[in-house]
Amino acid sequence: MQLSQREAERQERRATNLIWNAARDYSLAPVVRAYDTEGFADVYMNSIIGAVYSFYEFPKIKEVLDSFERTPKGDEFEELAWIALENCAFERAAAERPALRELRLAYAMRVEAEAKRKGGARELDEAYRIKLFHYERALGLEPEMPERDRKILAALELPGSLTTDEVVQRIRAVLREYYMFVATTSAGRGGGLPTLINFLRRRRGGIGAAVRSGEEGSAAAKNARRIKDRLAGERSEGEMREYVSDCFGLSMYAPGELKRIEERLCSGAHWDSILHFTRGELAPLERNNREAIVQRSSAKRQSGQNRKYFTDDIVRNRLTISRLAEKIRNCMLVHLDDARIKSRAGALAPEKVWRGVVLGDESVFTRPERGNDTELSVDILLDASASQIERQESVSTQAYMIAESLTRCGIPTRVYSFCTLSGCTVLRLYRDYEEPGKNENIFDYCAAGWNRDGLAFRAAGWLMRSSHCERRLLMILSDASPNDDRKITDRDTGRQELYRGQAGVIDSAEEVEKLRREGISVMCIFTGEDADLPAARRIYGRDLVRIRSIEQFADAVGGVIVQLIGNM
Repeated sequence: MQLSQREAERQERRATNLIWNAARDYSLAPVVRAYDTEGFADVYMNSIIGAVYSFYEFPKIKEVLDSFERTPKGDEFEELAWIALENCAFERAAAERPALRELRLAYAMRVEAEAKRKGGARELDEAYRIKLFHYERALGLEPEMPERDRKILAALELPGSLTTDEVVQRIRAVLREYYMFVATTSAGRGGGLPTLINFLRRRRGGIGAAVRSGEEGSAAAKNARRIKDRLAGERSEGEMREYVSDCFGLSMYAPGELKRIEERLCSGAHWDSILHFTRGELAPLERNNREAIVQRSSAKRQSGQNRKYFTDDIVRNRLTISRLAEKIRNCMLVHLDDARIKSRAGALAPEKVWRGVVLGDESVFTRPERGNDTELSVDILLDASASQIERQESVSTQAYMIAESLTRCGIPTRVYSFCTLSGCTVLRLYRDYEEPGKNENIFDYCAAGWNRDGLAFRAAGWLMRSSHCERRLLMILSDASPNDDRKITDRDTGRQELYRGQAGVIDSAEEVEKLRREGISVMCIFTGEDADLPAARRIYGRDLVRIRSIEQFADAVGGVIVQLIGNM
C-alpha cells in the first residue's frame, strides 16, 4: 500500500503531535518520526521519540543517527540504535506515564505477529531478528536465540539510569565491537533524504515501526519550525500587539479599555502577560509582513478543511445535533423554571377558584410561559494551541454541533478560542450570545502557538459577567496540557518555574475552582491522549467527558450537560 501525498503529510502531522505530547514541548521541530509498515504514524514509537527528546540531549543522539547515513547497513544500524533508545527511554518514562506500558505490550505483540507472517526469526535479517527478540522479552518471553544475538541484545538493552553521553558511548561500542563500524564526522543529512513513501520501498523486510528522518521541507516540519520561530522571537509590547492584530484580527477593545482589563486579569502568576480579544476582523496589511501573510493563509486553508470535514459526514452530524438538542430541551423542561401566568385553560389553581365563583373571573388556571430571557447561558472555550493541530477539524465540528444544539434550544451561547504567543494570550470570538446565526464562524477555528490555560480561564470568567442569566456554564474543549514558553513568576518572591506539567496544571485547576466559587459551572470535553487524562481530572474533577467516537457524542456531552443543569 502506498499512501497518497496528502495522507502521508497527514500522518507526518500526527507523528509530530504524538512526539509533542510525549515530550511535553510543543516548540519542538522533530527531525525523526516513526511509521508502521503501511506508512501510518506509530503511537508507541513516536511516544518513545518524545521521551528521548524529553530525557536526553537529542542533538547528541542525532549525531549518532546521522553517522549511519550513506553506509551499506545504515538502516539496520538505526534499528539497533532504536532498540537501545527505546529500552532506556521506556524505563525513564514508564513510571510517570503508566499508559506507556500498555502501549508497549500492544506494540510488542504487533512486532511478533508481523515476524510470524514473514516466517519467524529465521527469515529475518540480523537487526530485525534482534528487534523481535527484544520485544518478545518485553512480552515476558524467553526466546531461543543464537549466542551472538544474545550478546548484542544484552549490550543494547540499556538501563534508564544512563546519561546521554553514556547512551551514545554504549551504542557506538556495540556497533564497533560487533559490526566494526566507526562513526565519521558528519555535517548532517543534506539533500536526498528519503521521503516517507520511498523509505517504505526500502524496508520490505522490516517489522514493527521504523524511525526515520522526516524531510526538513515537509509540511509538518515547516509548521513546527514556524511555530517555534514565532514564539522564540522577542518583541516589545507594542510590536507584539501589532503582530497579533496582523495575524489574528483587530482588537475588540480600545487601548485604554484593554489596559483596564489587563490590570484586572493579568495579575499574580500572569502579571507579565498581555491579552488580545478579537473577532478575527483583518485589516489590510500596510507592509510586507510575511509572518502575517503565512498565518492568514494557513487560517483560511484550515477553515476550508474544517467545513469539508463537517460536510463530508453531514447526515450523521445533523442527526447528532438533533439528538443533543432534544436531550438539552428535555432537561430544560424538567430543571429550568418557567414563569406561570393566569389563563383560561391549563392547570387549575385552587387558590383562585373563589374568583370564578364570586367575581366571574374565568382565569382560574395557570400555564407555563418561558420568559424572553432564559435562565441559562453557555460559553464554549476552545483550546487553539499547537497541540491541537492534528485535531482542528474534529474540534471545530464538535464545537459547532454543541453551539447549534444550544441555539436550537434558545440558549444564549458564546464561542471563542484561545492560544498564547510570546506572552500574549489571544482570545478569538466566533459568536456572541445575541448572534444565533453565526455558528458557521466556528469553522474558522485554527490552532497555533502555546496555551496558558489559567489566564484564558480567568479571561473567560470575566467575559461571562456580561451574561444576565442566573445560571452560567463554561464548556472547555481541551487536551488539558497547559504549556507556555513564559514562566510563572511570583511577583513577591521572584520564584520562577515553567508553565507546564504540574505547575501549569495546578494554576489551571485553581482558576477552574475560582470560577466555580463564582457560581459558574465548568466542564471539559477532553480532546487529548491517555497520558493527559490524570491532568484533566486534576483540573476539572468529575465534570469531564471524553469523546471516543462521534456516535457517542450526543449521549456523552448531553449526559454531562444534563447533570450540570440538574445540579445548578
